[in-house]
Amino acid sequence: MSTVRLMQKCVDYIEVNLKTELTVNELAELVGFSQFHFCHLFCSIVGMPAAAYITKRRLLWAAFEIANGAKIIETALAYGFDTHAGFYKAFKREFGCSPTKYAQLNTAKRPQPVNLDAEGKFMLTQTQIRQILTNWNIEDKLEIGPVHHAGGKGTWQIGSDYILKTGRNIAGLKTHIAISKALAQSGMDAAYPIPTKAGADFLLDDDRYYVLTNKVSGSYLGPQERYRGDRFSTGVKYGEAIAGLHKILKNHDTSIEVNDSNLLETVLIWALPNTKRIMEQWNMPLPEEFYRNYQETFSQLYPLLPRHIIHRDPNPSNIMFANGEVTGFIDFVISERNVRLFDPCYCATGILSEAGNIAGGYEKWPEIFAGIISGYDRLAKLTAAEKQAVPYVVYSIQMIFIAWLEPHDELKDIAVQNRNMLDWLWKNRQIFA
Repeated sequence: MSTVRLMQKCVDYIEVNLKTELTVNELAELVGFSQFHFCHLFCSIVGMPAAAYITKRRLLWAAFEIANGAKIIETALAYGFDTHAGFYKAFKREFGCSPTKYAQLNTAKRPQPVNLDAEGKFMLTQTQIRQILTNWNIEDKLEIGPVHHAGGKGTWQIGSDYILKTGRNIAGLKTHIAISKALAQSGMDAAYPIPTKAGADFLLDDDRYYVLTNKVSGSYLGPQERYRGDRFSTGVKYGEAIAGLHKILKNHDTSIEVNDSNLLETVLIWALPNTKRIMEQWNMPLPEEFYRNYQETFSQLYPLLPRHIIHRDPNPSNIMFANGEVTGFIDFVISERNVRLFDPCYCATGILSEAGNIAGGYEKWPEIFAGIISGYDRLAKLTAAEKQAVPYVVYSIQMIFIAWLEPHDELKDIAVQNRNMLDWLWKNRQIFA
C-alpha cells in the first residue's frame, strides 16, 4: 500500500473516532510506522501535524453541530474539550471569532471527508523516479533533487538541465506546453518538453501525467535579494520582463487555446462577498467605502482594459534571473485570457507577501511596486484606464486569494498573511496615487 493510501487510512480512522480519545502513537501503530516516522509523513502529506489535524476536524464538526442548534458546552465536551474556556480559545484560534459569531456569518455546512488522492497528494521514491525517467533518452545516473518554489510539489530537478513534473491537470499541462514552445520559438528561454522515446510531449499513466522539460537557466531571486539595493530598478526588471512576455503571448492570442476569464465578474460574484465575510469573521472588517468604491469605479474601468493571454501566476518564484537579469518564466499551467494588467500586479503582490519577513519590508515595497509598473509601462504602454485601474486589480488579486485560501487548512499562515496585506493596502492606499 502506498504511503498516501496509508495516510488516507489514518485520516479515515480519525474521522470516525473524533469523539473518542486519539493519540499519535495509536495512529502510528495503525499504519505500522514508528511514531517519529509517522509524524514526519503525516505532516508532509496532509499539510499539518496529526494533533493539529484532529483538533481542526473536531472544531469543524462542532461548528456544524452548534450552527444546527446543539448546545455549545455539550458539543465541546463531546469532542474532547475539558472546559468551555478551552473550547472557546481553540475555536477562536482556528476561526477568528466566537462559535456564536461564526454561526451568524457562515451557512452551516457538513464537513466533507478528506480525500488525499483527490487533493493530488502524491509521493515518489528515487527508485520510482529513475524508472519513470527510462522513458526518455537521457543519462541514467543524473542526480535527482527537489525543486524549491511555489509550484514545487510533484516536481524534481534532474541533473542540471531538466525538470520532471507530475500531476493530473492535463489541460493545464497542454497549455503550458503550447506557451513554452511559442516562447522558445520567439527566442525566450522556456521550459519546453523533452520528447519521450516514443516522440510524445509527455507520458500518461491512467489520469496522471509525467513531463520532462528543459530547465530555464538561472534561479529566482530570494526575498532578501528583492528588497535590498536599488529596489526600484529591481522592480523595473520584473515589469519589463512581463511586458516582453506579454508581447509574445499577444502574438499567439488566437492560436493558443486557453480559458477566457472575467476578473471583475469573478470578484463581484465570488471573491468580494466571501472576503467581506472572512474579514469580518477575523475581526478585520474593511469599511463599506472599500467595497462600494471598488464596485462602482472598477465596473466603469474594466470594459476599457486590454486583454489577451496572460501568465496568471507570475509570482516571483516563477521568474528566473541570472547575472542580475531575467532569463525566463516557468509554470504556465493556469494561463488564461484576462486583463493584461493582472500579471504585473500579481508579481507585485507576490513580492509584498514577503514583506513581513523583511525588516521594514512594508515601507520598502512601494519602491519595488513602482518599478514594476514603470518597467511594464516602458515597454507595453499602459492606457489611461489601466493606470487608474491598478489599485483595483491589486485589490482583486487579494480578494481572490483570501476567498480561495479559506478552505485550505494547510495554507493557514498564508491566509493570515493575505488578510493582513489587503488591510495594509487599503490603509496605505495613498501609494497608488
